[in-house]
Amino acid sequence: MNPYSSLRKILNVSFYLTTLAMACAGVPSNVAPNPSFELDAKRLGGWLPLGAEPTNGPARLFTTNTVHRLGSYALCVNPGPQGLVTGRSFLASYNGGEDQNQASVTNGVRGARTIALRLDPDISRVGASVWIHAPAQARFQLALVWTGRQGRRPAEVLHVDKSGQISREENGWRRFAITATRPIHSHQVQLWVEGESSESFYLDDVEIGMDRTPGLEVLVDQLGYETRSETKVAVLQAPTEMPIGPSARIIAVENFREVLRGRWQRCEPTPDWDRFHWTFDFSTITNRGRYVIAAGEGKSVVYSAPFTIEDDLLRQQAAEPGYRFFYYQRCGAAVPGFHAACHLDDARMPDGTHRDLSGGWHDAGDYNKYCGFTPESFYTLAVAYHRQPRLFDQWDRDRNGRADILDEALWGAEFLLKAFDPESLELVVNTISTGYRYWGAPEKETDNQPGTSDDRPVTGRGGDRTWCAAGFALTGAALKQAGETERGEKLIRLAVRLHEKTGGGMETLTALYAATGDAKYRHAAQAQVESLLQQPKPEDRFRACGEFAAEFPDDPLGTRIKPVAERRIAELQALCASPFDLVRSPGPNGSVYFPAYADVNDWYVGGTMRHLEVAIEGALAAKLGVSAGRRLAENQVHWTLGRNPFGVSLMEGVGAQFVPNYHHRYNAIPGNPRGAVPGALLNGIIRAWPHQDRPWLDLTPEPNADYHANEPWLPHNNRWVILMSVW
Repeated sequence: MNPYSSLRKILNVSFYLTTLAMACAGVPSNVAPNPSFELDAKRLGGWLPLGAEPTNGPARLFTTNTVHRLGSYALCVNPGPQGLVTGRSFLASYNGGEDQNQASVTNGVRGARTIALRLDPDISRVGASVWIHAPAQARFQLALVWTGRQGRRPAEVLHVDKSGQISREENGWRRFAITATRPIHSHQVQLWVEGESSESFYLDDVEIGMDRTPGLEVLVDQLGYETRSETKVAVLQAPTEMPIGPSARIIAVENFREVLRGRWQRCEPTPDWDRFHWTFDFSTITNRGRYVIAAGEGKSVVYSAPFTIEDDLLRQQAAEPGYRFFYYQRCGAAVPGFHAACHLDDARMPDGTHRDLSGGWHDAGDYNKYCGFTPESFYTLAVAYHRQPRLFDQWDRDRNGRADILDEALWGAEFLLKAFDPESLELVVNTISTGYRYWGAPEKETDNQPGTSDDRPVTGRGGDRTWCAAGFALTGAALKQAGETERGEKLIRLAVRLHEKTGGGMETLTALYAATGDAKYRHAAQAQVESLLQQPKPEDRFRACGEFAAEFPDDPLGTRIKPVAERRIAELQALCASPFDLVRSPGPNGSVYFPAYADVNDWYVGGTMRHLEVAIEGALAAKLGVSAGRRLAENQVHWTLGRNPFGVSLMEGVGAQFVPNYHHRYNAIPGNPRGAVPGALLNGIIRAWPHQDRPWLDLTPEPNADYHANEPWLPHNNRWVILMSVW
């Protein structure tokens, strides 16, 4: 038997979700929205009326302090009115939000329901209870309403479990309870509370618990760890507490030899996560090779994804996918294997005339183009090549004698040159878009004939010019270095004019110095640093100081910047917590992993961009000799590449396990049902619903995944490429 084949079978079966029977049961957190109704927020903190709510009368669902059980408020349901009612009804929508329809019913509002609560893949059962205060003769029913979606159809009700069981009574309150097993294909669940009463009734102290299937997962950075890294830590995750964790072992894949054995170290539980964690530090392993982490022994052993330990691993394996993502997002050109030349008829100006604005990049999982993000992407590609030419020169797939990343920067430059007014140097375009309704191959959205009725319209003027001067300067300098002197000088002159007109920050000044050698730009950059260092809390602006120090590592100001870097890293480390050492966001009630949002219909996205911003600061601090900065940066990368609660890499193609589907219109292209784009970074893990700091990622097998979490977006890859340039 081939031993490698045997190991692959073990890994494939064990990695994604290997179940292991537990003797003890976990106690799930209460995940009910606004459980005691003290929070009077948008949509009552997560509750909606059942039935039709009249649009021209008083609210039928509201919090009140006149009747309550333990806290100060309860939810009042004011039924009716009786007879035919025309108003609005609510329903779960496609991607975790809530829609409303016009409706006519005969009995108005009859109760209340929660928003649709997203379900993790391992949720097996849901239980709920509600305390109700109402006349003794009034009858009530609880229901767990399971919804799901298949293909590209809207969410639909798959199954309903009902119960009118009373479990307790006290002081005029009755406690109703229900428990049900999750039906197959369900992605969300709602709790409905329905009454047969014409009088008002009150809900309070709601509890909803979600039981997870017993199992263990070993979470690692699926790309791997660099040989000298001090953050080689695996995380063991389980839905239940264990008095004594299983053994921890690291095994070399090449020969199945155990190279280190230890114990998992217990971490304090994270509130609301319904998960328990242990860590295993194997930073002493510095031998290059391919490894797995094993938890347990014999038939109950669970393995991590395989990973690599190697020198300079991250740059060599993840820098190219990070920038090549932009190539796959190109608009106005054929991308072999993905689409034909598209949107060649961009765009129709606000006055109805046509202007050639073909080119650029599709912004995200849609085909829109925004001059808020394109200039930043252009600068990102240019500055990365400026900082690491030897790294990026090794990738020249089209063999044109120029690094592919520089080709990509030039692609962005050509589009932006079309978007600038040559005299005023203003961007004449902000957005080129037909909205979000089209879902198909990009070359079929328009007829690609300029001047016809389906040319995509330009909305607004004045995109973000902040990055343009720096991008033009660095791209021009690279062209001159490659022998294209005239073309390079033209871009540098444009950069100088832009700076004279708009000014610029540290990125612009350092870029202009690099392109022209004119000492005035370096002196201006030094003056900016001096000014920042005089501020009461210069660590809040460390990024600009760090950029200066990276560009001028021998400048005497570096010795004054280093203490600022140390304070900034200490500040960020204080926001991190085991087991993942992921930076959290400070909030009014303490630090949170996933920023809150007021309503499920708000626009909110995952934190990949934020985590990579922190990693960049950590890497810049490391260049100043602050070793804690390197550890901080590495831990943000580990989360991104698989050491997270879902055990998936958030960067397509870098790692071993990825989300089943992306929110990307490329899934309408034959041969790419997942909508996957190599190197794409997801928006990232979000909180499951507005008011609980609980992680969620769309791992359903259905297409058109939730855009809040599963959509790629240019700004994430911008930051990844910047990170590679300072790693």
